[in-house]
Amino acid sequence: MSAFTDSVEKVAAALENNSKKFEELDSVAGDGDLGITAGNIAKGLRAGAAGATGDLKADLMLIGREIAKFAPSTFGTLFATGFIRASAAVADGDALKNTQLAVTAAFEGIAARGKAALGERTLLDALHPASVALNSATDLQSGLNAAATGARAGVTATASMAPKHGRAGWIGERAQGNEDAGATVVAVVFESLAQ
Repeated sequence: MSAFTDSVEKVAAALENNSKKFEELDSVAGDGDLGITAGNIAKGLRAGAAGATGDLKADLMLIGREIAKFAPSTFGTLFATGFIRASAAVADGDALKNTQLAVTAAFEGIAARGKAALGERTLLDALHPASVALNSATDLQSGLNAAATGARAGVTATASMAPKHGRAGWIGERAQGNEDAGATVVAVVFESLAQ
């Protein structure tokens, strides 16, 4: 198993292991199906990793397409978009540089596709601080550690934000005081990669 497919497996396992937590958080402001979506994303991650060739651009694209197939919900589509946009950004380079490029491109792609901005209580509020932390790192492991810390701080901040998108957008005040489920997924992803 390559370092890449090993990382993909870590993320898939973390998504499955935390699906109950995602479901509980999503039940507060969403429709409670984020746990199921996370499990479907994990299936897409594994299907993509199974076909990995070692060509990073192609492998990220394949994973994005598999996630889109296995998890056709709004969140699944945004997650898939992150991988597809990342595939276009990476180059022949070291792991840190490619991870920085991939996460920055994922953030930009998801923001554009979801028509969302920072401070609107979405997964972007965890992905952005993770990206900023990663971009100031000098080695991959410390970068992933900092990204995990940044993402978790972003999740904590979502509890005081008013939602503007999806079902949470029209039951706004009920969501406040609770951390955003989608942002929590992002933090779990980076925490699994930091281990």
